[in-house]
Amino acid sequence: MAPTPLHRVLVANRGEIARRVIRGAHDAGLEAVAVYAADDATAPHVGEADLAVLLPGNALAETYLSRDALIDAARQAGADALHPGYGFLSENPDLPSACAAAGITWVGPSPESMRVMGHKARAKETVAAAGVPVLTSVVVTGPDALAAAASEVGYPLLVKASAGGGGRGMRLVEGGDELEAAVAAAQREALSAFGSDEVFLERYLASPRHIEVQVLGDTFGTVVHLFDRECSVQRRHQKVIEEAPATLVDAATRARMWEAATVAARSVAYEGVGTVEFLVDGTEFYFLEMNTRLQVEHGVTELVTGLDLVGLQFSVAAGLPLPFAQGDIVATGHAVEARLCAERPREDYRPTPGTASHVEWPKGNGVRTDTAIESGSTVSPSYDSLVAKVMAHGTDRGAAIARLTRALAALELDGLETNRSLLAAVLADPTYVAGDAGINYLDARDDLRLAALSDEVRHRHAAAAAFALLEERAGASLVPVPAAGWRNVGVALHADEFTDDTGPLEVRVSGPDHPARILVDGEWIEVGQAHTHGGVVDLASAGLRRRYIVRLTSHAANVNGPEGQSSFTRKTENDPVDQIGLAGECRAPLPGAISKILVAVGDTVADGDGLVVLEAMKMEHTLRATGAGTVTSISCAVGQQVDVGDVLVAVEPA
Repeated sequence: MAPTPLHRVLVANRGEIARRVIRGAHDAGLEAVAVYAADDATAPHVGEADLAVLLPGNALAETYLSRDALIDAARQAGADALHPGYGFLSENPDLPSACAAAGITWVGPSPESMRVMGHKARAKETVAAAGVPVLTSVVVTGPDALAAAASEVGYPLLVKASAGGGGRGMRLVEGGDELEAAVAAAQREALSAFGSDEVFLERYLASPRHIEVQVLGDTFGTVVHLFDRECSVQRRHQKVIEEAPATLVDAATRARMWEAATVAARSVAYEGVGTVEFLVDGTEFYFLEMNTRLQVEHGVTELVTGLDLVGLQFSVAAGLPLPFAQGDIVATGHAVEARLCAERPREDYRPTPGTASHVEWPKGNGVRTDTAIESGSTVSPSYDSLVAKVMAHGTDRGAAIARLTRALAALELDGLETNRSLLAAVLADPTYVAGDAGINYLDARDDLRLAALSDEVRHRHAAAAAFALLEERAGASLVPVPAAGWRNVGVALHADEFTDDTGPLEVRVSGPDHPARILVDGEWIEVGQAHTHGGVVDLASAGLRRRYIVRLTSHAANVNGPEGQSSFTRKTENDPVDQIGLAGECRAPLPGAISKILVAVGDTVADGDGLVVLEAMKMEHTLRATGAGTVTSISCAVGQQVDVGDVLVAVEPA
C-alpha cells in the first residue's frame, strides 16, 4: 500500500494532551485543528492550533464525546486526519470506523484491534491463547451466577469493568458478604463511565507492582517495544508517579515482559503506539490490559529513548514503515513523571476546580512540563483534574528524582490547590526512593496523603508574606511612617492572620527593621528579619538568608521560595464575620451529579456514615455524616446536577 501523506490533523481532545499533539503535529510539518466546547473557548490548546472549531452543545455527550460532532468538525476544517489523544473517545472503535467512512485517516490502531483490547475480558482470552500469562477471571453473567464465579476465582477478588479502566468500575471484595453490593456499585460506575455495565471477577494479588511496556507497530507487520515503565504509585488505581525504566526488575524478567508485550500486540495485528500493562509479583507477571492509544505517561519513554511518539503515530498513520529495528532502539538514563492534579489529598482526593491566577512552570536542564493551563486558565469540574505532568530526566534514578523534586519546589501556581505536597512527600519517602513501592503503597500511607510543608518552612513563608504586606501598606500610606501597624509604644498590636491547608497562623511585624514574630501555642516566637523590595523578600533566619517571591491579592498571599510554595488566605479588617453553616448539613463540596442516595428520612446515622454519592471530575465521592444523628430531610435526587454549597441532606444531631 502506498503511503498517504497527511496535511491537516484534527485533535479530538482538550487540555495538556491536545497541546502535546498540536506540538507534535507542528513538529511533523502538519497543520493542527483544535476542537473546543463553549466552556473551553479560552483554553490554551485553542489558541495554539492553526484552526479551531466550536463543538455545539454543552454536555460532554454533545461535545468531546460526540463522534458525529468530531467528524463534522474535521470536515468543516478540511482535516484529512484525526488524532484522538487519550481519554474521551480515544479507545472507542466506532470513531475510527466513522473516520474511515468519511475518508479521514485515523491516527491509531485498527478498530478491530481496539474492539478486542478494549474489552478487558476478551483481551485476556486473546493474549492467553497467544501464550501471555493472565490471572484467573470470570465474566459476571447475572446475579444467580455470582457465587459460582467468585468460587472459581477465589477471595479476595477484584470486580472490574470490562469496557474501561483507570480504576473506574473497580471494587475489592474480601468475602462473600460484600460481593453483591460491590458488583452493583461497579456496574453502576462502569455504565456511567463507559456506557457498559459488564464486569468480571479477577484473582486479586495482595501487593503487586504495575509495570507496562510501550509497543509500536506499523502497517507492514513490524512490532517493537520501547522498553518499560514503572507505574506502581497509584491512588484509587489511578497513576500518580511514573518512571522509565521500571525499578527492581531482574534482566531475565524484564526481557520476558518485553517479549510478552510484543506477542500481545501481534495477536491483534497492532498498528501505532500502544501499551501492554502487567501486574508483577516477584519474578512472575500477568497481563492486565492493553491501552490502544497514547498513554498519559508517554513522556518518560520519550525522555529515555529520544523518540517522538506522537510523530511516530503520524508516520505510521501515513503508511510509512518504522524507521528503525528493535536493535536500533536504545534507552539512556532514567526519567520520572509526577501528575500534578487539582485535588485535595487530605480530603480523600477531593477535586479542587478553580482559576489559576498565576502560573510559572519550572524549567532547566532535564526538566519537561506538559501542561493543561497557563495564567488565567480555569480548571473545570466537568473534566479531569490533571493540571500538568512535570517530568525530569537524569543520568540515573537518583538524579532524575532530585531534579523532579527541585522542579516541583520551583513551580509557581496561585489560585489552585493541588497535590504538590503529596508528590514531594512521595519523592522523599525511603520506600519510594528504594524503588520498592507496590500498587497499594500510596493508599496505605495516610502520612503521605496528609503531607504538608514543615512548620519551620510555613513560619518562614508566613513571615515573608507579612513583610510584603508591610511594604504594601507603607506604599499605600500618605504618612511617612514605617507601616500602618507601627506604634510608638513598642511592638505593634496588629497581627496579620494567614490560613493554609494546615491551619491558621498569626504573624506580627512592627517595622521593616524589626523581626517577624509568629504566635505558636500562645507564645510569640521570632522568625527573622527581612529586606523587601517589590514583593521580593530576602529573609534572614537563624543566620541563613533565603529569597522569597510574594504575590499579594486582596484576600491571598502566595509565597515561593527554595522550599516550595505556600498559598495563604488572609483576613483583612474589612472582612465580614465568618458565617458558620448549620450543624448537621451535608452540602456539595463541588459541582457534580448525584449518583446514589445512601439514606432515607428517619434513618439514624453515625459519624462517618455515607449519605450520598456525588460524581464529579470522573470520580465518585461519598459524602459522609460529620456526626451522629437522624436524617430529617433529603434535598436531592439521583441524576440531579448540584452546585457548590447546595444542601443535599439534613441530619439532626443526636
